[in-house]
Amino acid sequence: IQAAREKSAQLILQRAMDLKTSLPVLLVGDFNATAGRNKVYDLLVNEEGFTDSWNSTKERRGEIVHTFHGFNGPAQGDNRIDWILTRGPVMTEASQIITFAQKGQFPSDHFPVVAWLRLGN
Repeated sequence: IQAAREKSAQLILQRAMDLKTSLPVLLVGDFNATAGRNKVYDLLVNEEGFTDSWNSTKERRGEIVHTFHGFNGPAQGDNRIDWILTRGPVMTEASQIITFAQKGQFPSDHFPVVAWLRLGN
């Protein structure tokens, strides 16, 4: 599975580079790989590739928790497998992991990661 993730990351990065655009590019999703601790992240997030909005933000809002929680609720720590990556002229104003629940029920087994972005120069 890890080899498939790495090959997918290489293909995504190549496609993004092939766009040859000065427009902002956003890559978002559940990568099933911990940010900063998996080769998939290293392949995508680097000087030639993407920037992790979580790391480049001016402000982090709310708790820092694992993004996958399996309907068990927040667990402290920066184990993010859900990322918002940017490429090109994008500035991240703020980032947050939303830990919303209603009457103890979570809408997903992952907490959404959100980013307030400014596109363009």
